[in-house]
Amino acid sequence: MHKRNILVGILCASLLSGSGCSSITSSKSSSDQQEEYSAILPYESSDTRVKHVGIIASEDVRIQIEDGLMDLSKQYFSPSEVGYKTHAFLDYDELDATDGSRGLLGTLRDDNPNGLNPSTNDEFDTGNGKVKGATILVDIYELDWYKKNDLKGISLGLVVNDRVGDNNTKITKAKMRQYLKVTSTKLVNYMRSRFNEINDNIPIYVATYELNGSETADDTGGYMYSGYFEGNKQEYAVLDEKWYRVPSTSLTSKDSTTADQFTSFQEAMQKVLPDNSYVIGSAKYEGDTLTRMTIDITAHGKTAGEMLAVSQSAEKNLSKFKKRTCEYTVRITNNDKVYCMMKRAANSTEVVSVTSM
Repeated sequence: MHKRNILVGILCASLLSGSGCSSITSSKSSSDQQEEYSAILPYESSDTRVKHVGIIASEDVRIQIEDGLMDLSKQYFSPSEVGYKTHAFLDYDELDATDGSRGLLGTLRDDNPNGLNPSTNDEFDTGNGKVKGATILVDIYELDWYKKNDLKGISLGLVVNDRVGDNNTKITKAKMRQYLKVTSTKLVNYMRSRFNEINDNIPIYVATYELNGSETADDTGGYMYSGYFEGNKQEYAVLDEKWYRVPSTSLTSKDSTTADQFTSFQEAMQKVLPDNSYVIGSAKYEGDTLTRMTIDITAHGKTAGEMLAVSQSAEKNLSKFKKRTCEYTVRITNNDKVYCMMKRAANSTEVVSVTSM
């Protein structure tokens, strides 16, 4: 199959950034969970990058989707054993559903039997009422796991709307999982029949990122369901991941301790320079456990000394965050130029920092 090229900021993202239903239990070691996947070089991009950007404007959310898919995949595909390619199979044309195209993201109809969204003539039961012509699936991310030239597995990230129709009707978790179980199976069967390289013994992991479509939401969404397919075996799991904007009332309600610590950090950073520095962030929770926080500091320093003071203050004040289960990353931008990146790994008090000077 013809492959094309994609530019993905994986380095920056890593710095920042039988059938049944069960919860996920990892079969991989903690070292596997900490290790990053290696890209298969020379890196080959896909024209799906255009599709992804056209569907989701937020770069942060796009990174959360793909980086999150990598993290979830580690329980099945060890970073020490495989490297990755992106969209070696599902290119733009395979996905496209614009202007009546017959892609996977299109509606199910006579001339598009592979469409993964309900027919425009069918009513979809959201659990809160039936909606005609519901667009649920909006995008698919693909990671392909290779050992040298041999395909060892595939991970697919389904991106879905949590609300559909003109009235923005919320889909209940039960109805969403019901739809995803059918859709994941259909997609896996399609790939096995469509591409010669993907035989029945190639394991395929499918995880679903649910976008939060509420106009007043403080969270952007997160992974909520997954399926693992190998041979005739199918395993499904409920996931409970969510990204919250920081600061926000939703975060304060969920975890007031972390919200207070962020406020303390924010206030300390705003006092470093005469010109105000802006501090915002995102926090990832798995259930009730904070696992990652990314912090963006926008400063307006005039000298090297001022910017050095900002980075040193940020490093010092990271000690305000007491939870050790969390990975903290900080990006300091000064007058639209990234000046410093720093990271404090989970279960560590050491801060690794790199500046542009």
